Amino acid sequence: MSTGELLEQWREATRAAQLAERLAELANASVERADRDALAAQEIAKMAEETAEHAERAARVAREAAVRAVTFAEQDRGGRLAEADEAVGVTRSDESDARKRFHEAEADARQRHERDDSGR
Repeated sequence: MSTGELLEQWREATRAAQLAERLAELANASVERADRDALAAQEIAKMAEETAEHAERAARVAREAAVRAVTFAEQDRGGRLAEADEAVGVTRSDESDARKRFHEAEADARQRHERDDSGR
């Protein structure tokens, strides 16, 4: 081989080494990016798990609150309904007594009026 051919081979080997070095740098950058992406994915997965746990806890609390609200409403409704029924009964009784007293007073007044008219 001539020195020119050796020089050309050396230049090609140098270019190949430089290309290999650039490819190694790109591969290294790609690995670093993949590591960062994997770390970010792990963080996202952890946040998703925590979010799911909070959502489950919130749903449980909401269910418990709904059950308490229904129970309270039923108790309150039962108590108020009974009170309202009792108030209606008392009011009807009062109305009946008042009607009776009115009619009695009216009858008394009519009788007095008739007596007064007949005594004249």
